[in-house]
Amino acid sequence: MADSLNLSEIPLDVEIEQEGDYYVDEATEIHEAQWLYTSVVKDYQFPQGISYEKLEDLFLIEESGTEEEEGDEDEDESTTITVAGKSGMSKQFLYDLEDEALRLTGNYEEPEEPESLTQRRSKKRPKGYIRVYNTETKRLDPVVGVKIKTRRWFKWAKGWTNGQGYYRVNRGYRRKVHYTVVFKNTKGFKIWPSIVSISSARYRAGRHSKYGHSINFYTNSVGWRWATVNNATVKYFNYCSQMGIGKPHNNLRIVALGGTGYSSAPMLRRVWGYAGLTSRSKMSTFLAKANSITVAGNMLWIMCKYILPDIIIRAGASKGTDGVFSTTFHELAHASHFKKVGSGYWIKYINYIITYGAYGNGHGINSGNCGVGEMWGSYFSALLTRNEFKYTTSFNNDWLWFHEEEDWYNPGFLKEVDNISDVTTKEIFECLKSTTDTFTDLIAELKTKTTYDEKVNIAFTNYPDWP
Repeated sequence: MADSLNLSEIPLDVEIEQEGDYYVDEATEIHEAQWLYTSVVKDYQFPQGISYEKLEDLFLIEESGTEEEEGDEDEDESTTITVAGKSGMSKQFLYDLEDEALRLTGNYEEPEEPESLTQRRSKKRPKGYIRVYNTETKRLDPVVGVKIKTRRWFKWAKGWTNGQGYYRVNRGYRRKVHYTVVFKNTKGFKIWPSIVSISSARYRAGRHSKYGHSINFYTNSVGWRWATVNNATVKYFNYCSQMGIGKPHNNLRIVALGGTGYSSAPMLRRVWGYAGLTSRSKMSTFLAKANSITVAGNMLWIMCKYILPDIIIRAGASKGTDGVFSTTFHELAHASHFKKVGSGYWIKYINYIITYGAYGNGHGINSGNCGVGEMWGSYFSALLTRNEFKYTTSFNNDWLWFHEEEDWYNPGFLKEVDNISDVTTKEIFECLKSTTDTFTDLIAELKTKTTYDEKVNIAFTNYPDWP
């Protein structure tokens, strides 16, 4: 229903004088349900099980949906419409009627600047640019593929940013409108503001000109982390296409939290209820060990019923653009791995973390699932991060920053294998089968991709601390 109706957390006939950053924090107490506001056509049938209450009958000159065809900027004195079965009604007369109703109720506002009658009646489709500050390049990057929604009273419009961050909504307005950036991407994934939110992240920019409004996200805005994770995810999907790596599910739910703690890719939306992860207590234990997140009982109920994130990313501004990209690439590498190996493999991975902590020490049941997964995630993330930032001061086109001996799973092993002349990164990914759940299995698979078996052995023995 959220995709067919425009839902608002505040009544649609209320004007907010000043809007800004806000989101539901993980520690905030939340009730099981809240009222949302919308407008619907007469005799609209709500889906079964939805509680609703009619507040008022409305007479609207224009439909309140966002799916109308473009072109209402071209209206003039001769434009007519059909209202309540009566055709040929002057739209300009209806606008005058609306203006008078606004005056009588104290809601009329003067034009943005001195205008002729024709200019005042003319509609403009808002447009602009959405950008985010890149802490490495010290420049503003376009925020790619996000939705822009505009609203004035009961009238909504939408647009999507292109590769340059430019948008233009699909309907025109006669006066100032409210702007919202919705982090739902054209590629299909959504950025969520917290593990207990019931909708995707939204940055409400307030009311601005009918001609358009541009938004720049700097590190002091909560929108910075949502926009940065969004761009990193777009880049990841593009890299997968270029390199032949399997992409994750395109409808990922990615929670972008603040701070600098642990991130994870539990893929809960796809494994919840699967053998081994069927209780809230296990869910709570996993979040505590994998992400250092403690979730109250009522919030856990909300998360399990409505959210079930695929990926949880700590994306605090103190990590910088490169740090957030690196973390996002790492977790998305896990998501690619998950799509290839399936839920059965992943439940073993999750159970290892529940039993032994975030990475364990390489021993115990299912340690191989964790070791192979973390080795791949760390290496592929480093490869993409280097490619993305290799010309910046922090990276200088070298590998000195890469933790080749990280923990007990030594991702540098895959770097050395990738340097074998007849092995590609794509072929390494192909080795991550549902049966590849030990380092021995991985080595055997890698040897099927090269004529230099001994080089694989040498790469492995270069790290003497395997468990």
